[in-house]
Order: sequence, then structure tokens, then C-alpha cells
Amino acid sequence: MNESLVKYLAGLLDADGSLSFNFKCDYARPDRHFIGLALHLTSSDAIDRHGFVQSLPSITGFGSVSRYGKQSQFAVWNVSKRSDLEMLLPRIIKHMVIKAQHWQWLLDYWRTHRGLDYSERTVSEDERNALSMVCKQSRKTRVGPLKPKNHPTWAWLAGYLDGDGCYSYRSNVANTGYRQWTMNVSACAHVNDICGLEFLQKAFGGLIVDHSQSEHVKIWKRSLGYQNRNFALNFLPKLVKHSRLKKHRIEQMIHHHKQRLSVPGVTAQATV
Repeated sequence: MNESLVKYLAGLLDADGSLSFNFKCDYARPDRHFIGLALHLTSSDAIDRHGFVQSLPSITGFGSVSRYGKQSQFAVWNVSKRSDLEMLLPRIIKHMVIKAQHWQWLLDYWRTHRGLDYSERTVSEDERNALSMVCKQSRKTRVGPLKPKNHPTWAWLAGYLDGDGCYSYRSNVANTGYRQWTMNVSACAHVNDICGLEFLQKAFGGLIVDHSQSEHVKIWKRSLGYQNRNFALNFLPKLVKHSRLKKHRIEQMIHHHKQRLSVPGVTAQATV
């Protein structure tokens, strides 16, 4: 994997990935459990139309893919092999913006408690339940990158927006008879993960607002309309080079702006 792909995956996993302990029963002692670690990334065929997640085992050399749902419309990339995790996670975590601290804690704990050959360390049922509670608390409190970051990398940003972002590109005919276009980019996050949205706002401006249907969700929104054409034509081409899931929509918005520039004398209603 080249670094651009690693950074893209870090962004996508910041949005849609999960890393958690899994517990395997010690059949010699049914009341004891070995501690494992597993990474999961899920996508739907409706979004991942070209099978990017399906291809991750061959692209990265790590893990496997399983499918579920009606007509198997969801693909899940699973990585749980010890050697795969040891090679993959350190490269991913250093580029993450939201889940890095929590994932690093999980990795460090797993390394400490797994034992040399998975046979030396086990936990009881009570210890397993207590550890699950500690993990939930860690996900809430250990939020942010391992080291402060000044600006998002374009590959990370493309991955994050491919997961939790939306490129809105819509039109309607106004009362004046002009066709109005609404173009913006947005991202949503749980309030516990608002550091990711604040990172985007610091780098690119825009607003962070409440979600209309959930008090626990915040939305970052930045206009890409005609009044912000220069920003859009600087911002979007840098993302389209890395995007895997929403590339077509980004290309449509770039084409729209360039098309308007190529037609002299064209007027249009400004949109936000």
C-alpha cells in the first residue's frame, strides 16, 4: 500500500470503521476467554458501486470480505490475523484524526494481554464484561489524533467524506424563472466526535450546525455554489484524485463549474 491509500483508509475508517476486542472461549476452561482484536469496515453496494471494499484484501494483502443482507448487498472487510493487524494498524492510526487515541489504546492493551502465543493470558467472564464497559468509555473519552495536526491531508479528507460526508448537487426552477443550483459539501458526526468537524471548519471554513432530527449529531457544511466557485475549483479536484466511493458526484460538480466558466455571458442565481 502506498501512503495515499493508507491515508485514504484512515479517513474512511475514521468515518465507518470499527476496531474491537473479540473473545474466544478456552475450550479447556469454558469460563475463560482469549482476547482477540478485529477490524471491520462495512459498505453497501448502493454507495460502493465499484466494489472497493470487496477488493481490499487483494489491494492491501490483509483480511477477508464477507457479505450479508438481502441479496448480499453489504460487504464487510474483516482483519483479525495477528500479523496483519501488527502491520496495518500502526500505519493507519498515525493518520487518523478522530479514532486514533482509542484505537492505539486498544492495540496497546491487546499487545499487553494477549500473551506470547494466545495461550498465556485469558480473562474470566466478569473480566470480559468489565473490559467491554471500559472499551465503551474509552471510545467516548479517547478522541482525537495521536499528535496535533495542522491541516487535513487530501487523501484522509477524501476517505472521511466518502464515509460520513455528502456532496449535495441539486437544482430547481425559482419563481424568477432561473434554474437555481445548490452545491455544498457536508459531514455529520456524533457530538463526541465533533473534533473531526472542527478540524474541517478550521481548515476550510463553513458552519457547524445541529442536526434537525438528532440532538446527538452535528453537521459541518461548506458552500460550493457559484459565489464560492474559486474555492470549489481548488477544493474538489484535490479530492477527486483520491475518492473511491463518491468520485462521480465530485466530477459532476467540477464539470458544472467549468462548464459555466466556458460559456461567456451566462448568468445564474447564486446558491449556498
